[in-house]
Amino acid sequence: MSMRIKTWLLASLLSILSSLPSFLLLPFLTGSAQAQTSIVLNTPFFAPITSPGRDGVLDLFYAELFKRVGLKVDIQPMSAERSLLNVNNGIDDGDVSRVLGIDQAYPNLVRVPEPVMFYQMVVFTRKPSFVVKGAASLEAFDVGILTGWKILERNIVNTRSLLKLETGAQLFSMLDKGRIDIAVIEKLEGLHFIQSLGLKNIRIMEPAFVEGDWFLYLHKKHEALVPRLTEEIRKMKQDGTHKRIFDTVLKRYQPVAGA
Repeated sequence: MSMRIKTWLLASLLSILSSLPSFLLLPFLTGSAQAQTSIVLNTPFFAPITSPGRDGVLDLFYAELFKRVGLKVDIQPMSAERSLLNVNNGIDDGDVSRVLGIDQAYPNLVRVPEPVMFYQMVVFTRKPSFVVKGAASLEAFDVGILTGWKILERNIVNTRSLLKLETGAQLFSMLDKGRIDIAVIEKLEGLHFIQSLGLKNIRIMEPAFVEGDWFLYLHKKHEALVPRLTEEIRKMKQDGTHKRIFDTVLKRYQPVAGA
């Protein structure tokens, strides 16, 4: 075969491949180039959601999920705001979990449409019991939240004061010392901090201040992975893997939850 014909055939093949939708190329990518790569996900969360020991619910869940699509995953801690900025700018590959619609503010993010977990942002306090019913029920209090948690920044308004802190340990230290009346944080993380810091007489107010689904978000350069990841998340729910991972990790916190 002449060099001219070989060149023509190669050009034709490249032209055909470039015209295909990205999801059709995914099997070729996951079987070769991507098989040797790791996806780097940022996490603003603490145990039991993610932890330095890589034994949080999402640490274990994502290790299994990405293994199923032929990839390794590295989950690195980062502040909530910095995490979104880094992923939006393509510095890192994704964020472990965010609320629906966060991609409207960070347009380079793509959402994997199957939820990875259900969250509850709840009120922790030493104050007498009261019914949590929207932002108005918090107006008389000094409130603390974590910096960069957009859903709380949007929904907590007109409080006596609003203090934004970098870590959950700082948040619960302020609550324990009476510097704030209320800490609003994801329920599982709050239970972890009560347990790990040995705090007493802190109660959870009902119902949750806000609750809903969390989703995996990736930088748009990984959009081709979305269909496979969506399919595998659904399979992990159907075959019981998702529930088994969550139950195994969360049972460590049941004594606190029932206290």
